[in-house]
Amino acid sequence: MTSAVKFRGLRRAILFFAILAPIWTIAVWRESIPLALAPLFFSHLLLLYPTLTPLSQWWGPVICSFATNQREVWITIDDGPSLAHTEKVLDLLDRHAARATFFVIGARAAAAPELLEQIRARGHQIANHTYSHPSARFWCALPNETAAQLDRCAAVIGEERAPYFRAPAGLKNGFIHPALARRNLSLVGWTARGFDTRGRSPQRVAARILRLVRPGAIVLLHEGHRVVEEPGYNLACIELTLRRLAEEGYSFVIPRPEQLRTGAGGT
Repeated sequence: MTSAVKFRGLRRAILFFAILAPIWTIAVWRESIPLALAPLFFSHLLLLYPTLTPLSQWWGPVICSFATNQREVWITIDDGPSLAHTEKVLDLLDRHAARATFFVIGARAAAAPELLEQIRARGHQIANHTYSHPSARFWCALPNETAAQLDRCAAVIGEERAPYFRAPAGLKNGFIHPALARRNLSLVGWTARGFDTRGRSPQRVAARILRLVRPGAIVLLHEGHRVVEEPGYNLACIELTLRRLAEEGYSFVIPRPEQLRTGAGGT
């Protein structure tokens, strides 16, 4: 059985059970309320777990690491491009001889196409992170909205984009894998993240990543946050993480597609 068939079968089984559960609830409601509600409750758990757990493989494969026998990691930077940050991030990457993949938001990219050109010109990849980053609702988006988010972003970032997608906040939905397959895109998760979009110090962000990192890790960082109140915060997180990883002997690469691995990642 191929991986694609296995994932498709699991996805269909979860959806079938979710459809069957309310029918069962209605059929046995008068006989036993607990017995009627139990499958309904369980079906909701089956739907919510792979949706709200970013690295769950139940809906389909999620790339969480890459194969290497070197001390190498893949730096991925979400939520740009940012007029406040991107050029400075590129300078930091140059300073550490690092190559990275930028998962960009289509609407931000449309407003700053020159930053996309700089990212490409300086040897980095650009990948799809939806058009408007609807993190509050993408997990429950229907097929039309899911497809529109993918296609509108793709139209902005162009044909030179990397064949990768990352969901907003990692929260996927039950329709994303079929949509990605039709577009020859792969869903990328991470091995190590420092929660740098929350109220953590750059030191804590870097320390958490260092605890989770290993050769072949995918490291998740962000740009474009706190640009008014703390414009240096994202930059400090990236700089400190790169410096500490370099001190540990890591180099920063973009893996080849055949190196990518699905399965258990980090947190």
